[in-house]
Amino acid sequence: MDSRLLDRFYKGECSEEEVQAVLEWFKKNKVDHKRESDLYVLWQEATRKEAEKSEHDADQVFRRIRARIEETQHQEPEASGKVIPFRRKPSPLLWAKVAAAVLLPLLLIGVLIQFTSRAETAVLAYKTIEAAPGVKKTILLPDGSKIKLNAGSKVSFLESFAAQTREITLQGEAFFEVAKDKQRPFIVHTGSISTQALGTSFNIDYRLYDSTITVALATGVVKVEKENQGQQRQLSRLTPGQQLFYDKASQQYTVSPFDREKVLGWTRGVLHFDGADREQVIRALENWYGVAIDVDTSSAGTRPWNYTGEYHNESLEKVLEGIGYVKGFTYKRTDKNVKIMFNQPDTL
Repeated sequence: MDSRLLDRFYKGECSEEEVQAVLEWFKKNKVDHKRESDLYVLWQEATRKEAEKSEHDADQVFRRIRARIEETQHQEPEASGKVIPFRRKPSPLLWAKVAAAVLLPLLLIGVLIQFTSRAETAVLAYKTIEAAPGVKKTILLPDGSKIKLNAGSKVSFLESFAAQTREITLQGEAFFEVAKDKQRPFIVHTGSISTQALGTSFNIDYRLYDSTITVALATGVVKVEKENQGQQRQLSRLTPGQQLFYDKASQQYTVSPFDREKVLGWTRGVLHFDGADREQVIRALENWYGVAIDVDTSSAGTRPWNYTGEYHNESLEKVLEGIGYVKGFTYKRTDKNVKIMFNQPDTL
């Protein structure tokens, strides 16, 4: 894996083919959802610190981290008869396994963060909260702000916000209700895009496998910016009822009105599909209900889906029955596994 490709992936600048390549690499190296999310947070932290100094260079970050680790190892010899944890001195065997799996750059970033001074570690103590597939969570932040986290999403933030800003890193979808604080802007980082507010409410959808990032403003005002070579460039200043679509591959954006029921309905238990293809429907159901869905492709047909539907706090069975009636399939569920079988090919 090219570290620069991974850097672009986490900054949301990959093409659809590049995103697929990275996800295949995660799968090949058995990097599950939780571990990948942890690596993402570490990469975000390291690259943000690097960007404060100069233009970010993924390879340069890696070289500096490795030099720091090697220097620390020479300074702290292993004591005989004691087990030394990985954060202090990786064993040669473990080092070789990590390097072979091409995870070394990411793991070293985590180790570097752990080697900061005690004072800095206390200041930069991060808290990470994740909503597993099938689960939604409401989070109360130290400043009184609220985050409603959609299923399969994750946020990271300082346990005690800094004096100048309140910063959040999001992966997935969340609705934010920001407490007013004129002295400390509230900033949400999603790849190379950041959304800044003082006291307002808004929704952000940022998923690594999707081609777009969306920011929808419910109340107040937010400023959406793009990071470019360590500099922030304002894309738009949204007013209530406006939504910004940012295309990761082209790095272009549009601003338009949005339907509150479609965009914010998930916060009230409404599952909405609007012209979704089969892959989007399956992925949404897996995330919403916390199940794994297998489609019998031998009878699935080739015609594209364009499914629209809305379900209010319905069970998975009711939703599958509704979609199956339209698309011509039956299903079988065993605990958290679902198999979909089509009645005949090319059902409209």
